[in-house]
Amino acid sequence: MNTLTIQNLKFIDNYLKQSQVCYDDIRMELTDHIASAVEEKMRTDTIDFYDAFKNYMILNKKTLLKNFAGGGFKSFEPIRIFSKYLLKRNSIVFAFLFFLGIYFFQYQLDKTYFIEEFHAYWFSFFFLFAIAHFIFFHFIKKKRFFVLEQSFLVLFFINYLIIPISQLIDVNKVTQVFWFDVSILFISIVFLSFYGNSIQKYYKKKHIWN
Repeated sequence: MNTLTIQNLKFIDNYLKQSQVCYDDIRMELTDHIASAVEEKMRTDTIDFYDAFKNYMILNKKTLLKNFAGGGFKSFEPIRIFSKYLLKRNSIVFAFLFFLGIYFFQYQLDKTYFIEEFHAYWFSFFFLFAIAHFIFFHFIKKKRFFVLEQSFLVLFFINYLIIPISQLIDVNKVTQVFWFDVSILFISIVFLSFYGNSIQKYYKKKHIWN
């Protein structure tokens, strides 16, 4: 995108904002996509930015907005991205160290107390976390992140599907319930890492043309 100026990129971003692309991360992704296509069109057709942008959007706007607007197949994209994050080398190394540490220190823990209190603490923390996210980004920063908002479905899935399953396990099988809850804790910690990584990635990339 060497041909395009910062003003050109901001022009595309504002155009998308006016086209009701409300999620900042999707708008940034779409801006990069359009900028690359427009730059190529400027080079091949030997025209200026505004003509290239207009010609490109006349042909592609409907398709682009459909694919990037957060509907259709894109709705499951954050879950796929989080799943890939779980399989990254750093996540796998952390999983090994996390479960190894829990294995060696489990006998120092009161498993019964952990099982009894874990779900309540888990729900309280992530409930407050979700509220803090929406207040800070949606109302204060005036930003919305599609990947993050949709990824909260992971927490919804844990709270309404996985945790109830753990409660169906025979309460006398303390060890099984304990490791089930530890697995939930692991996924939750990785989610927090994914959350922070996604925001850092957005602002790092946004800084390039801000």
